[in-house]
Amino acid sequence: MMTKKLYRGVLLLLAAAAVGTAASAAQPGREPTNLTADSLTYDTRTGVVTAEANVRMEQGTGWVEGARATYNTRTEEGTVEGGVRAMREDMQLSCDRLFAQGQNHWQATGSVRMVKADRTFTGPQADYYPAQNDYLLAASGGTITSADGTLSADRLEGWLKENRFTGVGNAHLVSPPRDLEGGGDRMNYFGNAERPYVVLDGNAWVFQGNNMARSNHMTVYLADDGKAVTE
Repeated sequence: MMTKKLYRGVLLLLAAAAVGTAASAAQPGREPTNLTADSLTYDTRTGVVTAEANVRMEQGTGWVEGARATYNTRTEEGTVEGGVRAMREDMQLSCDRLFAQGQNHWQATGSVRMVKADRTFTGPQADYYPAQNDYLLAASGGTITSADGTLSADRLEGWLKENRFTGVGNAHLVSPPRDLEGGGDRMNYFGNAERPYVVLDGNAWVFQGNNMARSNHMTVYLADDGKAVTE
């Protein structure tokens, strides 16, 4: 029973922490589970389960590997550490350490790389809050890459269900399909709008082809034909 709680809690972390898998996180407890490790202990006094060396947890089609995993059955906090690799459905994740606090907060740290569908995040740390509209926070910065290009900044946050992202500090957008590059102190990207657009603030600039535009505030509409229209 306690080992089931261990890999249920940790797999919830790994399944959802990346780029928006809240739907799959609601189902893992109903799937068959399996845990292998060289050492497995349970402390009845603290309620902590610890798995060490060659840890691999499987649940349905999802799995996670690491050097060490712990789960507190009382606080519902879990960690996986050491060369963490995980996969569930169309999500892949690698990092140095993964932490979960209940089912409302997941944090990946150390060389984080998370792939969900056609979108990839890389950076030193990522926090994910599934109950808050699939909110992703990279307080230490990072890069989000998709087929349309890359968005990077010193601080990144995104609302994954809305395909909306904000970059603050050295915000930089590169879109090879549109032959577009832009930046500013702050950038807001609205991907689900009828006409997707980017709002640049503070030392804003946009370069497309041989055309350059600069302003303190600029809105760039991203047309389907690859042309950018600024306001």
